[in-house]
Formats: sequence, C-alpha cells, structure tokens
Amino acid sequence: MPFVIAVLLAADAVSLMAAGDRAFAARDFRAALFAYQDLTREDPGSASVWVRLGETYARMGHDLEAGESFSRALRLNGKNASAKEGLAASRERLAILSPPPKPVVDEAGARERYTAAVRMINERNYRDALNALDEALRKRPGYAVALVARGSARMGLLDYDAAAADYSAARGSDPSLASPLFGLAEAYRALGQPAKAAQLYRAYAESPATDVQPALKEYALRNAQSLGSQ
Repeated sequence: MPFVIAVLLAADAVSLMAAGDRAFAARDFRAALFAYQDLTREDPGSASVWVRLGETYARMGHDLEAGESFSRALRLNGKNASAKEGLAASRERLAILSPPPKPVVDEAGARERYTAAVRMINERNYRDALNALDEALRKRPGYAVALVARGSARMGLLDYDAAAADYSAARGSDPSLASPLFGLAEAYRALGQPAKAAQLYRAYAESPATDVQPALKEYALRNAQSLGSQ
C-alpha cells in the first residue's frame, strides 16, 4: 500500500474513533454505533474497535450483536479483559431474558406412579401413596387426577388444609373434572365449614362431568341437604 494512502486511512480511522467516542460519552449511542461500524470496516483487525462496538450494542440493548462483537475482539486478542467481561455480561443478560426450559414430561411414568398410589390409598397406605403421587407430579406437573388422589391421601392423613389445596389445584388444572369439587366438599366439611361444604357437594351432584359417580352423587346430595339446613 502506498505510504500516502496508508496515512490517509490511518487518519480516517482516528477521526472515526474520536467521533464514536464523543458520541458514546454523550450517550448518543446511535451515532456512536454508526462510527464504530464504519471503523470496523476501516480497521477490522483492531480488537479495541470491536470492543467499542460491542459496548455500544450492549448499551442499546442488543446483547446478541454485542456478544458477537466481543467474540470477534477475543479472536483477535484472546487476553482482552474488556472483551471477556463484555461477553460474559451479554451472555448473562441473554440467559435471564430467555424463557426457562420446559419441564420434561414423563407421561407413562406419571401414570404408573398414579395407578400405584390409587392402589395404596385403597389399602389405606396413605404415606406411601403420598410419596408416589409426589413422584407422579414431578414427572407430569399439573397432573389433575394425581392432584385429586394426593388430596385423598392427605385426607387419610387428616391433613385437611393441604388436601383442600390439592383439590383446588386439580380444579384449576382441569376444570372439566368434578372430582375436585367432591374432594373440596369433604375437606371443608372436615375443617368445620358446613355451608361451604354444602355448596360444593351440590355443585358435584349437579355437575355434567363424566367423572361423576352415581353413588357419590347421591351421597353428595344428601350431604348438601343436611349441611345446608344447619
């Protein structure tokens, strides 16, 4: 490259750097960005130029582009502390903004644990049933029938408040089910709230849901009438 052209290019690079630095100091990040982008074309082998561009992108909230600029600087100079710090900060912000990974659902495993727990409840083995249902819900969060069953296990352990919480969660997870209404009625009755229990028994008995059991429907109607008159 002829000496005169090299001098002119160097002068232009210095001018762009100064313009970018002034704009950055004045918090005019858009103008700084344009100057540093031009500068990367004039002097693409300068790590400090890429660091400045990365810092500008970061201030503008463009962490993906900032990370790319800091990475480019590190490829040119692996010891550049500003580039290392900038890259780490950009990655941290991106991680915070990224949605959390969806939990892995194990449908078959959850169903197996639920089925085993129902058997344990029928055998009045409530403590082991509770452990099995905790496993089922870890494998499939929000598993409505498992929440209902866990409520029943808690009822067997006389933990009525926790049972009511499980039945309420099941109701929220799958509003099409009637069984959480029956469970809540039983829990509120045990907690000494007959009026609330009567409403829930009646709601269960009048529900068109497919999981309503005829025998429980009659039981619920009788309880709704007897508790409602108290």
